[in-house]
Amino acid sequence: MTANELKKTYKQMLWIIPGMLLAMIGDYCMGIEPKDSTAISGMISSGWLTIADWRIAVSNIGGLIGTACYTIAALPFVGFLRSRISLCENKWDKRLLKLYIAGLILGIMCFLYFHLECGTLIHNFNVIFEATGGNTELAVSLWNRSYMVQVVPYWTTFFAFELSVMIGWISLILRGTFPLKKTWILTSPLIVAGIGYLLEYLIPWPFNGFVSGFESFGWIVMFFGGRKLVLQAIQEYSEKGKKS
Repeated sequence: MTANELKKTYKQMLWIIPGMLLAMIGDYCMGIEPKDSTAISGMISSGWLTIADWRIAVSNIGGLIGTACYTIAALPFVGFLRSRISLCENKWDKRLLKLYIAGLILGIMCFLYFHLECGTLIHNFNVIFEATGGNTELAVSLWNRSYMVQVVPYWTTFFAFELSVMIGWISLILRGTFPLKKTWILTSPLIVAGIGYLLEYLIPWPFNGFVSGFESFGWIVMFFGGRKLVLQAIQEYSEKGKKS
């Protein structure tokens, strides 16, 4: 990549901020529940019944616009990473870099898909519960019927997306392929989400769902690590220009 392309990539990656802020708003619209919420069955929480339709709508809209912003940020980053594959010293570095790139590309589909899917699952239960006149057992049975036709693509896509990014990011840092301090592994979105769960457990928040937006926030932090890689490439390009 040329110096101008690197600088453009460095700027475009800032689109991750509005993208993930919108995603976080959507996450909290779906995730915030009363403190006394309890599990009804499996994934279903009594707190779902407190989530108004407008909150699901806001989440879906946030997921839509947020995914567009993510795409603007991710594609230049992917282009930069592809240009680094030839610089990898061995086949495992190349494989891990390709795995990480695949995860970033999957995100273009997955961010919108998960917001729509999660919101739909919550909304479906609320509508079914209302339609059954508050018959919890029947509502759960009918909801499970709608969930079972979605369970395979939902969880397959989730793990393919999240694990490829986490494994790629952490491994490339630990192996030194990404010249970042080892502490940057903590910015993997799933690890940031784990930190959120810990904070939710330790701090007596007056509501449930404090962790909801942490995974999305992790993408902002991780992309700042990515921008650091691009900045290093810009500086290397500049130094070579001075020597020549």
